[in-house]
Amino acid sequence: PSPSPSPSPSPSPSPSPSPSPTP
Repeated sequence: PSPSPSPSPSPSPSPSPSPSPTP
């Protein structure tokens, strides 16, 4: 029996910090 290939973990996109509006 052929070994099943393990699924490669997909890198989760890091959330980009939203710039706070300066008053």
